[in-house]
Amino acid sequence: MAITAERELRRELLKVNMPGRYVGGEYGQITKSDADFNVALCFPDLYEIGMSNQAVKLLYEMINTDTEAACERVFNPAPDFEEILRKKNILLYTLETGRPVKNHDLLAFTVGYELAATNILAVIELSGISIFNKDRTEDDPVVIAGGPAVTNPIPFGSFIDAVYIGEAEEIFTEMVSRLTELKIGGAGRSEMLEMVRKSDYFWYSDRETQVKKAVWNDFSKTRKDKKLIVPSVSTVQDHGVVEIMRGCPNGCRFCHAGIFYRPYREKSIDVILEEVESLIQTCGYREITLSSLSSGDFRYICELITILNKKYSGRKISFSFPSMRINSITLPLINEISKVRKSGLTFAVETPDLIHQRGLNKEVPKDRIIAILKEAKKLGWNKAKFYFMVGLPFFKEEDETDAIIDFLREIGRETKMLLNVNIGTFIPKPHTPFQWSFQLGEQEAFDRLIKIKRALPGKFFKVGFQSPFISFIESMISRGDERAGDLIVEAYKNGARLDAWEEYLRKDVWRSAFENADWNVEEEVCRVKTFEEKLPWDNVILGIGKKFFKDEYKKALDGELTDACTAVCGHNCGACNGINEVVVNDDPDVDSYIDDIKVEEKTKREIKLLFSFTKMGKASFLSHINIMNVFERAFLRAEFELKYTQGFNPKPKLEFANPLSLGFESVAEIASIEMLVEEELGDDDVKDIFIDKMNKSLPEGMKIINAKVINAIASVETGKKVKSFMASYNGGEYELDCADEETAEAIHNLLNTNDGIIINKNERLLSLVTFRNKDGNILNIFKMLKDAAGFENPFDCVAVTRIKTNCSINDEDISKRLDYFSCYN
Repeated sequence: MAITAERELRRELLKVNMPGRYVGGEYGQITKSDADFNVALCFPDLYEIGMSNQAVKLLYEMINTDTEAACERVFNPAPDFEEILRKKNILLYTLETGRPVKNHDLLAFTVGYELAATNILAVIELSGISIFNKDRTEDDPVVIAGGPAVTNPIPFGSFIDAVYIGEAEEIFTEMVSRLTELKIGGAGRSEMLEMVRKSDYFWYSDRETQVKKAVWNDFSKTRKDKKLIVPSVSTVQDHGVVEIMRGCPNGCRFCHAGIFYRPYREKSIDVILEEVESLIQTCGYREITLSSLSSGDFRYICELITILNKKYSGRKISFSFPSMRINSITLPLINEISKVRKSGLTFAVETPDLIHQRGLNKEVPKDRIIAILKEAKKLGWNKAKFYFMVGLPFFKEEDETDAIIDFLREIGRETKMLLNVNIGTFIPKPHTPFQWSFQLGEQEAFDRLIKIKRALPGKFFKVGFQSPFISFIESMISRGDERAGDLIVEAYKNGARLDAWEEYLRKDVWRSAFENADWNVEEEVCRVKTFEEKLPWDNVILGIGKKFFKDEYKKALDGELTDACTAVCGHNCGACNGINEVVVNDDPDVDSYIDDIKVEEKTKREIKLLFSFTKMGKASFLSHINIMNVFERAFLRAEFELKYTQGFNPKPKLEFANPLSLGFESVAEIASIEMLVEEELGDDDVKDIFIDKMNKSLPEGMKIINAKVINAIASVETGKKVKSFMASYNGGEYELDCADEETAEAIHNLLNTNDGIIINKNERLLSLVTFRNKDGNILNIFKMLKDAAGFENPFDCVAVTRIKTNCSINDEDISKRLDYFSCYN
């Protein structure tokens, strides 16, 4: 049975951190309650990680738009909410309809990193589904997984029914449509699973034949409308993303993603521009990442960013890149990146010595880094980020730490910039030339990492590193066999989950699992593999032959480079086969793109618009920062031209009268926004357009009630500036719904004598008015209720709705409870 979390679990949700994770209702959410086939889509981690993942958003949109099936989302609960679900015997549910995950036909995991393994088990068990696939019945959904972290699927074989290898866009919607037809025709779980397992692209534990990788050949030319769901809760990567290139031409020998996404394919500039426009107009993003494994190697990257800046810089839209290869960074490119907002400069150096860089097939010349940073500093940058690894295949006996320390000291000395340094332990990933290599043990890796951290002074360097124990777990899963799967299950049953989070990682549980194993886990994980032995993932073919990997491994040890991939090359790695090919862009006519950019010629006037809005239901679980972000994106979706603050990170001139704490509902929130409107539009026209467009652009629970253009000064006679909304706030009027009449009586009696409060009681309902007391202060309603109710969290016993926000511009009006719309003209 479906659950309406914002009502049925309201009190419980207000006890946990970030309750907005668990209620849905975001802008762009799609609900298809009467579909014949239902998919639960899961990125196995917390909401703020899962909704940062581009694959989740794309798959969600694809399934709901391109098939008759319904796709709903589910993520891992944090431990505080997991405890509530278990205590109340509530099955894990999807965000769109509150339907239990178990009641779906397909549970699909998209797995971005190996440390999500125990999270997968948590989602399965909390959904009331048997952990082991051998124990599942016809009442359970088919459970599948895909993504770059499961290209060695062996450890997942006992709890995932089938593992998809490759890019989902190639066949996934077609598969969902076929499953829908099967179910409509009367098929059950067994028949649907049988169909899935017949695919060339799905691995399962008893499969003897090889599994091949699916490659989406239409990446470069097929436009996917970015009508994507937009999170209301702040996420880790809280910006729009356009994937401008899939794969990478460079062939870094440690990089699993570079192999997984071969051959590399550039997206056409026309399609990129359409996707950027959609992310701005449809989603409301002001910060957009032009994403790929190596965005600087996009053939016409400087021309692209020039076009985008010309078109969008006036609207304060900024563009950034993830880490770029140093040889692809040019001074014109840095200049273009800096025009709106200076995003971070990131250099993935990996290892400092040139001979070892060549072994990685990734040259990062120190002199060029220094030259780039000096020029960047002239343009206003004052810090940069660097990535390094310890324990690369060349450093089994040799210690690379001194070379890293000397390298960074010289960069700092030459550039006088603050350097943020992140160091990881090298993990020899499957399906790479280094898959046979050793890995440093936990203690040796820690000794090297801590030596680097201690050698670089905190005034000039900020050094961080991932725990080598986490790296060890990641390696155990990524290169493991069935025994690794047994360890995952044992660790989960003893409390492990959310292992990528330092605050949740249970090292004691994992160590116990390793110690109780009947095999030497560290020795097996860290040892060198021989070319002759069979590797667990050998029957999963990503398109690259073992001979190529062996040749590249030998070249690495000799410090020999391999040329970058091109449309015609002599690598013969196997990725290009006549069907799957490298795709590069033709030379763009930049001037023609810029000429097509229309210049707005209409005369505009500046206005300040007062408006009131609701924050009800699901929206009441959003923090004030969340609400600000929601409005910022809604303004863009509604196509309003805003006024912005000055400085490094311009923000809309948005003002709130008295933001309520998370958990309060309201039908009378007050705010204002400064914007430019067409000169010929009258104030009433502006009001009507604003209300109409904004109510089409806001998520569930938020609605514009009223709006009014107001003057910049209080009166023509005095010329005095208007008080800020916050300064003129004079309390509010509230309705309190108490858990019972005894609670209402207690709150009434304790608050009734307070100066600055009027309170009335009707059974378990209270009406409360706050205003400035004799000291000129307005009492904090949350603190008052906390003290009166005697609870750490007053929401345990009372639900609060603000029904009016009061105002007084002049001191003589303090005793009056005026409306903002009557105070501001």
